[in-house]
Amino acid sequence: MNSTQNIPILDGIDPEITQRLVSRRDAIAKGAADGSTVAMGLAMASVPVALGALSREAFGQSTALPTDIKNVLDFALALEIFENEFYSAVLGTSSSAAQNAAFAGVRGSVTGAALATVQQIQKHEAAHVAFLKSVGATSTLTANDFDFTGGRGSGTGPFAPATTDLAFLLTVAEGAEDTGVRAYKGQAGNLIGNNDSTHNTVLEAALRIHSVEARHASRIRRIRRLAAGAPDVVRLSGTIRGGGAAAAGATGSPSAAVVAAFDKIYGGATPESNTTHVVFNGSAEASINAATLSGILGGTDAVTEAFDEPLTRAEVVAIVQPFFIPTIA
Repeated sequence: MNSTQNIPILDGIDPEITQRLVSRRDAIAKGAADGSTVAMGLAMASVPVALGALSREAFGQSTALPTDIKNVLDFALALEIFENEFYSAVLGTSSSAAQNAAFAGVRGSVTGAALATVQQIQKHEAAHVAFLKSVGATSTLTANDFDFTGGRGSGTGPFAPATTDLAFLLTVAEGAEDTGVRAYKGQAGNLIGNNDSTHNTVLEAALRIHSVEARHASRIRRIRRLAAGAPDVVRLSGTIRGGGAAAAGATGSPSAAVVAAFDKIYGGATPESNTTHVVFNGSAEASINAATLSGILGGTDAVTEAFDEPLTRAEVVAIVQPFFIPTIA
């Protein structure tokens, strides 16, 4: 047996994450019996397995999900299927021969650390899909429902260079992961208002997946920064600032359509250049402009790079719709 098969999938991308998993004591406190599938999941150090089991026990197998939760989970599942199919196509392991063939031109360049990273992330996305389905999320999407060039079925969309150019592929992957991070953060607000066990359990699960997506984005940035010959725009800035393709460290001369697409991720109504945030001052919510606070090293740039702004559902749909052939809402 290959030794890598015994590595928990989250350890493969960040060994420290297993130390942050919900503890067996916490799981039992939430109603999971010791020796249950929750405990098994925790022993396996698998967030999706543990949370999937915990959520099933919290919801009850025969209990219908509240409509607001079902909507959030279904939307999250569509995004996770998209990411899983994207990485599977890059690796040539998609159930769609056409999707595998589309990335044949770049596959030979995905080697070393880049290959290990893509393989590990794909495992995570597959686990997220399985988890969301296990707690009641549903979707009719298949591998053939995506056009990873961003052309909605034409196969000649503005992101077609990702099928032949590794640097561009990783830029696109980074954008996809950042979209996932901001999407989960945006949907969290839909679960906070109802302080009951079901909403709280789903919120916990969503935030844990959110943190894994953030680690994906961080890992891809690291791969890009360490690549031989990486230009300064990538090598010296692994964080997001401003909007447009430049925010993702896009190199070369990306098309206007690519610039506009990245601007939807990093600019828009809630841009990554935002410095005003809502905080709790001890008794109420208050807005502060973090860039005006004294003693911040790095000034405004440090502030804008420290936050992932939430994206609304409509903003996420606008970003990903070109990659989905069916219309999503």
